Amino acid sequence: MGRGNRGRDAGGYRKQKHGRGQEVNQDRDLRYNIPPKDARDRINTRATERALHENLRRIEYDAAHGPPGLRQFSSHLRQVVWPRNFKLKKLKKYDGKENLENWITLYEIAVRSAAGDEHVMANYFPVVLDQVGHQWLLGLPEDSFDSWQELRQAFIDNFIATCEQPGNKYDLERIRDRKNEPLRDYI
Repeated sequence: MGRGNRGRDAGGYRKQKHGRGQEVNQDRDLRYNIPPKDARDRINTRATERALHENLRRIEYDAAHGPPGLRQFSSHLRQVVWPRNFKLKKLKKYDGKENLENWITLYEIAVRSAAGDEHVMANYFPVVLDQVGHQWLLGLPEDSFDSWQELRQAFIDNFIATCEQPGNKYDLERIRDRKNEPLRDYI
């Protein structure tokens, strides 16, 4: 090789030292020849195409079979987009002992704080019910609910009588002390 070929390989390409004595041919190495945004654009385009294909496949499946979920919910309500990493933490299942409206309000706050909307609230609702709540919900006819508000109101109307209510003045009027009953037991 002549003096002008210093730092070049037999094909005349430039060589570069790369770590512990390894030489890298920058002209032949594709990492040095790809425009910086080219790979990212291709990756993003493919990801978008896959997402569109998956959505089309889901729409076709839903058209043939109906969207997944409880049949008591309308197909519109069952079409839910779950937030990424959706999870409710420390939410106690409704067992009928707590104040119903307060519990539902806490449930709504928990779902909203986890980036959920009304479709998520309705579709996740069966998960936070106990056995009696499940039996009630599964015993209803198909397409009973088209929105979270309808489900919420029907649940309240059905279970309001079963939850413990605070006493009122009429309950106090019915209290009578028994003969020879100590005051401590009466209270």
